Amino acid sequence: MARGVVAMEEGLADSASGRRSVAVLARGFDILRAFQPGGGALGNQELSHATGIPKATVSRLTHTLAELGYLRHLKAEGKYELTEAILALGYAVLSNIVVRQIAHDPMMELALQHEVSVGLASRDRLNLIFVDVCRSRLLSTLHLEVGSRVPMPTTAVGRAFLAGVPDDERTFYFERFEERFGHDDWAELRPLVEDGIAQVHERGFCYVEDEWLKGMRAVATPLVATDRSAVMSMMCGAPAFRVDRDKLENELGPRLSHLCSGLAPSLR
Repeated sequence: MARGVVAMEEGLADSASGRRSVAVLARGFDILRAFQPGGGALGNQELSHATGIPKATVSRLTHTLAELGYLRHLKAEGKYELTEAILALGYAVLSNIVVRQIAHDPMMELALQHEVSVGLASRDRLNLIFVDVCRSRLLSTLHLEVGSRVPMPTTAVGRAFLAGVPDDERTFYFERFEERFGHDDWAELRPLVEDGIAQVHERGFCYVEDEWLKGMRAVATPLVATDRSAVMSMMCGAPAFRVDRDKLENELGPRLSHLCSGLAPSLR
């Protein structure tokens, strides 16, 4: 499944016209993806830098997306921002994720009881995107929101996801990571990723500290549908001064693993 999705995103189609159409569609989505929660409006130059798309092409795409109602042109600033039309698309997705609805209350209970953040995430290319986040009001330093993206190989939630996918799909991701990071950097990172996967297989969750974000600790576990047709992952984390490693590994990690085991029949 992942191969087909990524192939389509890279613009692979059967005909030349099909390739062009898919490439334009993929670039349009790249523009929309560049807007991050709390990131504010972006200009064409900033969007070009964020996406790697030439500025002239970005200008055409932002104009089209504004015409379609997905972007709003702030003429005084010369920038664009997402419109409420995007919310309709996002709400339709979130409201149809049954497991999110069922998981929310126990996630919130865990977050408030232990003053941590608890997040449920799904794959977004080579990242994980959070579809639900519950946290204590005391956690002002961990800025995770619904829609936040985090890298797959350097986070607990990403490594837990990788532990949940089939071996051939994991191999596919590893090949993409090597392309993204380069051979030498991936050679250093890969043992850490494999260790996280091994932790999940041995005890049901993995632990990561000081990798994606300095001073942060997290545990995470995969959420795998009973028929293995879908995989998500769930994390629990906080700044190091708020939660110690022993509590994460001996109490919160096992609780997270147990929660996801119970949620598996709801994932489809």
